[in-house]
Amino acid sequence: MYTSRKATSPEGGTRHRARSLRIFFAVAAAVLLARMVQVQVIEHGSWTRAAAAVQERELEMSPRRGAIYDRDGTLLAFDVKATAIAIDSYNMTRPVELTKILTEELKMSAAEVMKLIYRSSYFTWIERQAGLETAKRIEERAKEAGAYGLIFLDAWKRHYPQGRLASNVIGFVGADGEGLEGLELQYDKVLRGIPAIVHVVQGADGRTYQSRVVEDGEPGQDLRLTLDADLQLLCEEEIAKCAVEHNALGGIVVVLNPNTGEVLAMAQDKTYDLNSFGNSTLVQRRNLAVTFMFEPGSIFKTVAGLSALEAGVVTPNDTLNGNDGINVAGHTMHNAGNVSYGTVTFSKVVEQSINTGMIAVALKLEKERFHRTLSSLGFGTLTGIELPGEAKGILRPVEQWTTLDLASASIGQSVAVTGIQLIRGLSVIANGGLLVSPHIVQPTETKAAHREATSFPRVVDVSACDTMRSMMIGVIAKGTGFNAIIPGLTLAGKTGTAQKAVAGQGYVDGKYTSLFACFVPGDKPEMVFLVVLDEAMPYGGGATAAPVFHDVMLRWQNTGHFLPPSER
Repeated sequence: MYTSRKATSPEGGTRHRARSLRIFFAVAAAVLLARMVQVQVIEHGSWTRAAAAVQERELEMSPRRGAIYDRDGTLLAFDVKATAIAIDSYNMTRPVELTKILTEELKMSAAEVMKLIYRSSYFTWIERQAGLETAKRIEERAKEAGAYGLIFLDAWKRHYPQGRLASNVIGFVGADGEGLEGLELQYDKVLRGIPAIVHVVQGADGRTYQSRVVEDGEPGQDLRLTLDADLQLLCEEEIAKCAVEHNALGGIVVVLNPNTGEVLAMAQDKTYDLNSFGNSTLVQRRNLAVTFMFEPGSIFKTVAGLSALEAGVVTPNDTLNGNDGINVAGHTMHNAGNVSYGTVTFSKVVEQSINTGMIAVALKLEKERFHRTLSSLGFGTLTGIELPGEAKGILRPVEQWTTLDLASASIGQSVAVTGIQLIRGLSVIANGGLLVSPHIVQPTETKAAHREATSFPRVVDVSACDTMRSMMIGVIAKGTGFNAIIPGLTLAGKTGTAQKAVAGQGYVDGKYTSLFACFVPGDKPEMVFLVVLDEAMPYGGGATAAPVFHDVMLRWQNTGHFLPPSER
C-alpha cells in the first residue's frame, strides 16, 4: 500500500526549529531560576556553613599558664610568647618548598612534615609552640618562595629557667599545654586557666586574612611553693655527688619544717632538664621521695623507743643486756656485725643503735600499743602531699602480727615507708607530739587562714618526745651519727642501715638501704633532714648518709641562711 506524505516547505521547518529552541531556553531558564531559588533561599544556610567550613574556623588556644615560684619568689616555671603553626592542605601551594622550609626550621624529618602537610584537612597543626624568631623565619621564607597555606597564631610556651632544679617535683607540660608530670600535672586545672577562642578567616589562595580573639579566656593561677631554691640546689648537688662516690642505685634528701609541715627541699640524685624533657627516661622522672618504698632500719628505733617511753616501760637510765643474740619466738636476732656491748643504758642503746637492747624494750610493749603508735604517726597511710603517685607504705594489720613481727618492727624490719612518710613520723618527735600535714604548695590566703585555725592533732605525749629528742642529741655527740657534727650547732639525729629483702630470697647480704635523720637545731628543731641511699657502698648510714647532711648544712650555714641559736 502506498501512503502519501505532505510536503514541508523550508520556511515551515525554520519556524518549527525556532519554536523548539524557545521552548528549550524557557524550560532551562525555569530550571536555573528554580535552582537559584533553592540555593540562595531554601539552602542558603547550609551553603553558607559549607563555605565557612572552608574559609573560617574557631580554635581553642591555651592562655598563659600560671607561673611557679619557690617560697622566696624565685621563678621555677613560666610561659613565654610563642607561635603556633598549622597548615591548610587543600589550599596550600608549592608543597615541596614548604616541606624543605619546615624540615630545616623545625628540625623535623621530611617524612614527618610530608605526613602532616599532605593530610586531607583544611587545618592540621604543624608545631604548637614554635619560638618567635623561628616562626618569623618560616613565614618570611614561605612568602619569598610563594608557598602559601601556613597559618600562624599567637601561643605560649613553657620555660623552666632553673633547668634541672626540682625537676622531679615540678614536672613538665606537653605540646598542647597540658601538665604531664609532677606539680604541672597535679595542679593542671589551676595552672591552665580557661582557653581563648580564636576566629580564623582564610582565603582560597591559602593566605590567612584575619585572626581575631572572640573569647578572651583567662590566664592560669600562679603557684608559690614551700621549697627553698637555694637549699634545694645544695641538696641535689650533695646527694648526686654522694650517689656517684658510693656507687648507690639512688639517693634522696627531704627537708621538712616539723612545725608547719612545709617541705623545704625534696631532692634526689636522678634529675633531668625540664626544657628538654623529651630526652629524659621514666627512671629520671620518678619522684623517689613519694614513690620509693624501703624498710627504715634502725631509724625506727626512735619510734619504738618513743612508744616505750610514752607507755612507761623504760626510762633513759634503765639498764639492758646489749650483748649479741636475743631469742624471739625461736629465732635468734643479732646486732650489726654481731658486736656485744655488755650491760648498757637505754640511752646507750639508742646512741649505738643496739638491736638486741631495743628488741628487749619492744618485747615489754604490747603489740597493740606499738602498732597504735605506728598508725598514729601516719605509717601505712598516705600523707596527702600534693604530688602524683604517692605510695602508702606497708604496715600490716595488728591482727596479723606475731611476737617476731613486733621485734622486727622495732628495728625497722617487716614494715615499709616512703621518704615523705618517714620524715612526717620523725617530725612528731621534733615538734613535741603533733602530726603535721606535709605540703609543698603554699595555700591561698583563705586556705592559709583555715590551716592556721586548724591545729595539728596531738598523737604522742610531749614529755616522751622531749626525752627521745634528748637521746637523739647523744647519737650525734657520742654515737653513730658523729659524722654529722657541725661545731657550734646542737643536732639530734639517728642513723639507719636496713638490710634489703629480695622476693624469694629473704634478706640478702650486701644489699642495704643507708639512712640518716637529723633535727636542726636539736633542742628546738626548725628543720628535719632525711637522707636515704639505696645500696651504697660502704653501706653504713653513719658513714654514707650522715656526711650528705653535714655537707649540705655546712654550705647552708656558710651562705648565712641558718645560724646557731647563739648567733641569731
